[in-house]
Amino acid sequence: MLLMESYMCYCSVRLGVIIVSVLAIIREFAHSITLFALGVKVFEPLIDLFEHDAEYKDRKWVRKSISWSQNDPEILCAFVHVISFMHSAAAFLSIYGAIKLRKWFLLPLAFCEFVYFIHITFLHIVLMIMLKKQINLGLLIILTLLGCFYILFVGYNACTCVAMFQIIGLVKSARYCELYGDDPFHPLAMRSNRSKDSEKPLHVLRMHDMHDTNIDEEKRLSKLGLWPRRQPPVVSVLPVQAAYPQPPLKWWQLQALSTGDDHQPDPSVYRNWHTNELLNGVGGDVQRKSELNRRYAENQLHRWY
Repeated sequence: MLLMESYMCYCSVRLGVIIVSVLAIIREFAHSITLFALGVKVFEPLIDLFEHDAEYKDRKWVRKSISWSQNDPEILCAFVHVISFMHSAAAFLSIYGAIKLRKWFLLPLAFCEFVYFIHITFLHIVLMIMLKKQINLGLLIILTLLGCFYILFVGYNACTCVAMFQIIGLVKSARYCELYGDDPFHPLAMRSNRSKDSEKPLHVLRMHDMHDTNIDEEKRLSKLGLWPRRQPPVVSVLPVQAAYPQPPLKWWQLQALSTGDDHQPDPSVYRNWHTNELLNGVGGDVQRKSELNRRYAENQLHRWY
């Protein structure tokens, strides 16, 4: 899993590594120039702060550091210069590795930034503990917030180098080269092995069910331009029949249905009179009532079906 995909949510990680390297070179160059100009005097405010703090002045590592700066200032200056030059050299190597996509050239800068992150975090915590007894609360809060933002920025830069190392390892992998080619700066849309594809029949997705689909295979074929647009599934819009059963018809409705045109009784029953004639003549009341019942029953059947 990649630590990040962009630097500061805007630049590419490759450009971010170059920016981090340039900032590291400027920082170390400023440290060297300051140390050349002032010497160990640049550490005097920090030494004075440790000397007048009751909690830290008797610590073993504090006493060793102060004695080293007072007894051997040349060695201390040389040591700081060597560290600055090593950090700058790691930054130059990182720029070359980001431009040429050489991932192992990024590890020195990632290591140096991580060590600098630990060093600045430890120094910030110690300074805030000592300064809380000498400055007011408002200034202490401002210095704490500024220091925390700078520490987060240094840690973010270290993570940028690690992320670029991961990205270069990804683009140099065999799987990436098989899909996008050997040139990461000009990747192919999708490269397939034509000799193998010509021997094997093309695998076409068969959509037996709208829920039965192979998304990965569909994406692969669509990138190759071999997967046409699928026809939209036909969805029925007919109303669903009622879940409850049809109510049974009454006996007089069943009797009326049996008097339709397809169930006409023998004409001799009505003395050879036609049904329409009976509706207007003698016995028409019974026939009209039966006709009304039949129509009602047919309407009921139409409602339930």
